Amino acid sequence: MADPDAPVSSTTTPLIGSKTHAGSLPILQRLRYLVTLHLVKLLFDLVLGLLSIPGIRDRSIQPTFKKRYSCHRSLTNRIYTPRSYKPSGSPLPVYIHMHGGGFSWTNPVADDGFCSNFSNNNNILVVSLDYPKSPSYRFPTAVQALTDLVNAVLDDDSLPIDKSKVAIGGFSAGGNLACAVSQNKTLQGRIGGLVAFYPPANFLPTTTDELRENPKGAGVTLPQDQLSMFGWGYVKAGQDLRDPILSPVFAPRESLPPKICIFGCELDLLCRQAEIMAEKMANCGPGQRVGSDLAWERNGVKWEKIPGEDHGTDSLETVNELANSGAQLLISGLHLEPLK
Repeated sequence: MADPDAPVSSTTTPLIGSKTHAGSLPILQRLRYLVTLHLVKLLFDLVLGLLSIPGIRDRSIQPTFKKRYSCHRSLTNRIYTPRSYKPSGSPLPVYIHMHGGGFSWTNPVADDGFCSNFSNNNNILVVSLDYPKSPSYRFPTAVQALTDLVNAVLDDDSLPIDKSKVAIGGFSAGGNLACAVSQNKTLQGRIGGLVAFYPPANFLPTTTDELRENPKGAGVTLPQDQLSMFGWGYVKAGQDLRDPILSPVFAPRESLPPKICIFGCELDLLCRQAEIMAEKMANCGPGQRVGSDLAWERNGVKWEKIPGEDHGTDSLETVNELANSGAQLLISGLHLEPLK
């Protein structure tokens, strides 16, 4: 992953594209990626569809209700109201969530457990959004759809939302999409915080030297070929890879929410690029860095690296720790403090 502040070297090994623009892959490789993306998507859709059948899954993690908005009627969104909430009570802070899956796989059902627990444990309204999947819908289709949906949610008077306390975030591809959506002009000043869990932050090619710098055992959960497949499915040939909506490491600091939290996993091939994004955003301001190499804060930006874990983490306990850490940040001021 190339340095966002340095010229791109001509000696890079393409991860997704070539130099600063996405290139075209050999036809057999494209065919393999296309078949794999569609077949695995069908499998995920089948499994998650079965999990949605009443009685199959623990009812305690099911959403309070589901909703479709007129701007994208084909997309079903899941809304989680904390069990402690009473209709006569005060409006709730809202966290708008976007699921992962390489821009291609799964749907909001996959994150029911996280979203319901996050809502109930922290007295927060959680809205988990769906979006069009690649390769049928490539960049920026998902970003545009999610931008429409976030605006629809924030304008939805039927939801008990405290509009001064809004955060957005997601896992993996969802974290990238949250970074993209929050830059939209229609949402400037409406979102107080951004939480990105192990997001892809830079679609520029990864250099051979950078690949060698990865720690031993990195890339088992999400290997480089799978990254290339997801990238091909999401990004059209010829796309400028420095577009900040695609690669948020290039985003101007002022286009992102005032509070940012980014989590990375040490053994994830995406970890270093997410860390570089956090460092770049944190350098915008006079504040001093507080914390350690693994976890620090500066100028409204927090970075935390989970040692010994790969992309998505392979430990339920670690996932819960990430969720709890994110919740603590939200509650302590990431988005619960009214915007000024």
